[in-house]
Amino acid sequence: MFTKQELEILLGKVASKIEKPVKIYMIGGCALSFKGLKDRTKDIDIIVTSMDDFNIFDNAMKKIGFQSMSERESEFYLTALAVYMKEESRIDVFVKQVGKMLFLTKGMINRAEKYKDYGNLSVYLVSNEDIFLFKMMTSREGDVIDCDRIMKGEIKYDIVYKEIIEQSKEEGKRWFFWVYESLCRLEEYNGIHVPIKNKVFKLVKKHWNERPKDFMEETPNLSKHIPDKKLLKEIEKDDFSK
Repeated sequence: MFTKQELEILLGKVASKIEKPVKIYMIGGCALSFKGLKDRTKDIDIIVTSMDDFNIFDNAMKKIGFQSMSERESEFYLTALAVYMKEESRIDVFVKQVGKMLFLTKGMINRAEKYKDYGNLSVYLVSNEDIFLFKMMTSREGDVIDCDRIMKGEIKYDIVYKEIIEQSKEEGKRWFFWVYESLCRLEEYNGIHVPIKNKVFKLVKKHWNERPKDFMEETPNLSKHIPDKKLLKEIEKDDFSK
């Protein structure tokens, strides 16, 4: 686990080995720690915007004694170019895209706030809205808890919705299906109805025939979350084992 102080020390060590300016964007629990929303984090998720920045950061990590791991236990992380381990903690570094899913878009970059310069290493924290969206793309318990933290703090759901639309523009990338499932899962977890949930459902309904085969497979109380009776019957008839 990394405390905020340990994160600061780690970034300082990495920066001491970086000779050219590099920007990194923190997108997960580490960002929440720096924002004061979390005491400590097990994982550090970082995005860089170019291979040049990745190579510089990677070399610096190796110089301070970290080694990248070739095996990853989750398909979500297959696009991480490097996974570094420290005891039970891990550091994942991505280039532009996370988990074959969300991209670090211009909107996300513009919303990100600089946390600090550590020499040539500039650290940016993506917005609460974008952390929320990144974390909704997984079903890990820790990410559900982090989403709950964000929901109970400051978040502008209209920004989340706009980014969902932006991320779903690419052909075949209908991320609103996963987002809707996550919104339902979060509502079951904390009882909070997210204001954009109905708008996201309209997107789901509009593109119903494109839904993933396992859509809503692990969601309880389907009748609560699928208000359209016809669509509810179709979901109930889906054979998720195929």
